[in-house]
Amino acid sequence: MRLRSVFVACAIAMFAAPAPAQEFPSRPVRFVVSFPAGGGVDIMGRLVAIVVSQRLGQPVVVENRAGAAGVLGSSAVASAAPDGYTVLVTGDIPITQAHLLNKIPYDPYKDLAPLVKGVNVPTSVLVAGNAPYKTLKELLDHARANPGKVSWGTPGNGTAMHVELEMLKEKLGLDIIHVPYKGAPPIIADTMGGQITVGAPGLPPTISNIRSGRLKLLAVWGPSRVDIFPDVPTVREATGDASLEGFPTWYGFLLPAGVPKNITARLEAAIIAGLKDPEVTRKLNDAGATIVAQPAAAFGAANRAQTAAFAAIFKKLNLKPD
Repeated sequence: MRLRSVFVACAIAMFAAPAPAQEFPSRPVRFVVSFPAGGGVDIMGRLVAIVVSQRLGQPVVVENRAGAAGVLGSSAVASAAPDGYTVLVTGDIPITQAHLLNKIPYDPYKDLAPLVKGVNVPTSVLVAGNAPYKTLKELLDHARANPGKVSWGTPGNGTAMHVELEMLKEKLGLDIIHVPYKGAPPIIADTMGGQITVGAPGLPPTISNIRSGRLKLLAVWGPSRVDIFPDVPTVREATGDASLEGFPTWYGFLLPAGVPKNITARLEAAIIAGLKDPEVTRKLNDAGATIVAQPAAAFGAANRAQTAAFAAIFKKLNLKPD
């Protein structure tokens, strides 16, 4: 009797239909933003999260884990479960540059997987609204005539903004003092207050002060002018040097390594749809960003190329960490 019961149980187990796997997503998805609330990365993440939530049919919770130039939040995602429920929203520094100058607790190419590059953001070249310079050429002529007297603030050693300054100095033979900061707000404040001659943060957080006249935008680093300030030239245009295109900062989305391909594909499609949503596009363009919406494979290849370029520049210029 007992043997027959075992046989029946085995037969039932053999012929019973397997329980269906729970379809992704079955619970809220978390966007971990590795920079402070209110900044450009955070703005992009929150705008896209609304559309992604609609497409996935689940809430998308935005959590800010700022610190160490994006390394803190990136580390948290790198160690998260690779199930698609945790997405990193960050900028380029903790992915393509940080490991070249500092010891960080993750490998950006082994522990994280590219998902979508969201936007490119140009670097601004700013002076105080009451500064005597009307053009970048006037400023650079002043720097040439007064070596060691012009100070140039960037978000820190090894950032794209710092590299752009070093390129400018090398190409034009200028002696300009680099002043590293820990982000855009103090650069903006010290530029307006005259503590530094030039401020060079990313463009988005400067827009309101440019429009109010408290800051003067002399140029932008990038391949083309920005739509919201069409009369402002690129550094390449202002100097006449075609090699001075710079390295626009990117904001993008990544996953912990090992997320299944079907889940990655679904998140990739939802995020690209979010970036291309007309209202999201308009708001990001108004914030000085250019939509890229680059899918995972191309995003990853671009990151590796950027890291290689920065490694060569750091070595050539003997750049040191903070």
